[in-house]
Amino acid sequence: MTTVLAEMEESDIMPEVGTLGILVNQLCKLGRVDEAMEVFDKIGEENESDGLSIEADVVIYNTMVDGLCKAGRLEEGLHLMERMKSTKGLAPNTVTYNCLVDGFSKVGDIEIGKELFDQMNEEGVSPNVVSLNALVVGMCRHGRINSAIVFFNDTRGKGQKGNAATYATLITALCDVDDFLRRLNKPVSSLTSNAIMLLSMGYVRKAYEIVKEMEEVGMKPDSVTCNTLIAYFCKSGDLALALRVMKRMIKDGLVPTTATYRALLHACCLNGKTKGAMKLFTDMSSISMIPPNTITYNILIESLCKNNEVKVALSLMEDMQANGVKPHTTTYNALFKGLKEKNMLEDGLI
Repeated sequence: MTTVLAEMEESDIMPEVGTLGILVNQLCKLGRVDEAMEVFDKIGEENESDGLSIEADVVIYNTMVDGLCKAGRLEEGLHLMERMKSTKGLAPNTVTYNCLVDGFSKVGDIEIGKELFDQMNEEGVSPNVVSLNALVVGMCRHGRINSAIVFFNDTRGKGQKGNAATYATLITALCDVDDFLRRLNKPVSSLTSNAIMLLSMGYVRKAYEIVKEMEEVGMKPDSVTCNTLIAYFCKSGDLALALRVMKRMIKDGLVPTTATYRALLHACCLNGKTKGAMKLFTDMSSISMIPPNTITYNILIESLCKNNEVKVALSLMEDMQANGVKPHTTTYNALFKGLKEKNMLEDGLI
């Protein structure tokens, strides 16, 4: 590209702004932002032969602002937007602001990101779902989930709608916080008054409420969202809710993953629901066409042995070998323990 540009200059052919825009864009993508800035700064200089100059347009400004933001040079991106404002006939648009909002949100400067979002409205530039998601993702990523929910509700009240990605971000973040709090494994008396408030809010339940909100506005949660919810409902001991999401998921034509089935099987077994676990196991291969693996078999075999259903566990072991799934130490240990307790060791050896 640079060779062709040099040849153009030697031949006194002035490149158009689109040509320079391509060069700036490619240099930014390659992370060569300083070189891109050099090309950008040449725009506006007069050509020696005819005294004419190329004027930068909104697209090339946005390309440069985006390149600076992605390189973490956010203050320079802001200055370039101000320079854009002072250029006759040019004004920042939604894309310009989105680059900056996204950049500041990603590094945790949520306040500046929010100020820029508000500034868009003040200057008559309409925020879109990209603007909304940039802040929601930034807030969730940096542990400000309550702020994300308040912000989302506020923008919805003003007519700005989210999309599936917005809801998925909030749901995942809520589940992650709930899981983190449970992993603290401390008595409530030892937690800080911030932590107690979080526990009392029931983040996973809030996540499920958001799913219902999605459905009310005509959006269906995707498989990632559903799988995330099922996994966390299982971890939090809410098996009924996990199964409800699973049923709805299959009804909507979404495919559960092996990890989803594993989480449900484990939850069923912990609750002593071996019949439910066996049905899930059957559905796994017949409905979802997901072949069970060693871990899946082991969950069931261990549970069946603990519930004195050793014969069923042995038949499952045979099924396991027939399907080419190799048992390992955990499988054999569970079976031998179950057989010993039932005085059936000879059957196991045969």
